Amino acid sequence: MSKIVTTVELSDNERDYLASLIKTRTIQAQTVDRARMLLWKSEGRTYSDIADALEVSVPTVRRCVERFHTYGMDPALSDDDRSGRPVEITDDAKAWIISIACRKPCEPGYAAELWTLAALHKHIQNFADDAGFPRLKTVTKPWLQKYLKQMDIKPFKIRYYPERKDPDFENKMHNVLLVYKQVQMQFDENGGIIIPEDGHMTHTISYDEKPGIQATANKYPDHNPTEENGFVRRDYEYVRMGTISLLAGIDLLTGEAVPLVSDTHKSSDFVSFLKILDAKYPEGDTIRLILDNHSAHTSKETRLYLTTLSEDRFVFVFTPTHASWLNMIESFFSKMTRQMLKGIRVNSKAELTQRIYQYFDEINADPVVYHWTYKMDEIDLDKA
Repeated sequence: MSKIVTTVELSDNERDYLASLIKTRTIQAQTVDRARMLLWKSEGRTYSDIADALEVSVPTVRRCVERFHTYGMDPALSDDDRSGRPVEITDDAKAWIISIACRKPCEPGYAAELWTLAALHKHIQNFADDAGFPRLKTVTKPWLQKYLKQMDIKPFKIRYYPERKDPDFENKMHNVLLVYKQVQMQFDENGGIIIPEDGHMTHTISYDEKPGIQATANKYPDHNPTEENGFVRRDYEYVRMGTISLLAGIDLLTGEAVPLVSDTHKSSDFVSFLKILDAKYPEGDTIRLILDNHSAHTSKETRLYLTTLSEDRFVFVFTPTHASWLNMIESFFSKMTRQMLKGIRVNSKAELTQRIYQYFDEINADPVVYHWTYKMDEIDLDKA
């Protein structure tokens, strides 16, 4: 009977390291065998059992275990007389991992835009030798995942942000906030609209377009909720009928919403919307629009139309680039999407158009006045 000796004691990291070596196909078979010797010995197997399994002599197994106890992991796996435990992953090696994780995979030549854990792990293993960090060839995916989490590096995710590319951002934002402050001053303490003594009103319209609203039809009828199934049931298949664009503004004094539905949102559509506003408000009043810098808003066709009106009939206040959040119409569009457009099915673009106009009629039956509060306390009308 084979004699059972004391088992080799391995840490979890050492056990993972040896297990990864056994799975690696790019290292010497001798190293793989020695990794198995240490793993199996840590499990309590005898020298003779291990020798028989690997078809080597008992002294070979014993020598590997003795080198582990005397010199450490790496000398036990190789023929170099080095002391110490397995080579730790150096700070330089970890920095190299971070440098790879902080680059898109398309930069070193892959097709993907973002790393997956598997792809990043494979890349590290494939290029560890060339980078001068051979120890990284055997790091495990769990270790890599844990290390990235520890460093708060998440190369598998995208977080969007608005980049301020407008060099005049602060000034434009101030101009928009100034308008909101002026609108506030048009209400009395009871919320009533103050009419100027000369009767000349300024009507402020928060305006934007919502293009590409999809007219989608069911291929098969919906099933309404029943006592047995308390939700709308809908087949997965649908038919696209085309898209429409919505041009809309909300009056910041009355809360009334003004719509125009069109197949496009070109300069001619914008001019048509301006004509709706011109017909809506009394002649002699000023119509002030808060809007973005879409080309249609400053086009030759738009400018030509404005020359046919009095100079102060329309006043445009432009939001900064990438700052749609400064325009209150965006809150209205968000509400409209939740209340009306979400999950909508129609049989034609004409039906979608009709239902959008119907939604505006329902909103205007009980209008809500929008109030801006962000940074209002920083706006001083005396310094405007």
